[in-house]
Amino acid sequence: MQKFAAEAEGKAAVASIASAKATEKAAEAGERSAKAGEKAAEATERNAKYLLWSVIVAAISALIGLASAVASAVSAYYSYWSAVHPR
Repeated sequence: MQKFAAEAEGKAAVASIASAKATEKAAEAGERSAKAGEKAAEATERNAKYLLWSVIVAAISALIGLASAVASAVSAYYSYWSAVHPR
């Protein structure tokens, strides 16, 4: 009877060690997953900053285009005015 109990305790110890190793591997996998998530968050933040700057540059470009269009319209008006009302 004691022999069976000793065998059972030995098997339980082996199972406990295997369980501890599995838990350790799961913790390592969780740590790797957390690091990957952190890197993904950093990349997302960086992409958001690039997107923001591209929107700002596009807005500035649009304003410059608008100013150019206004300047062209003013120039056309003065050309017309000069043609219709010669000095």
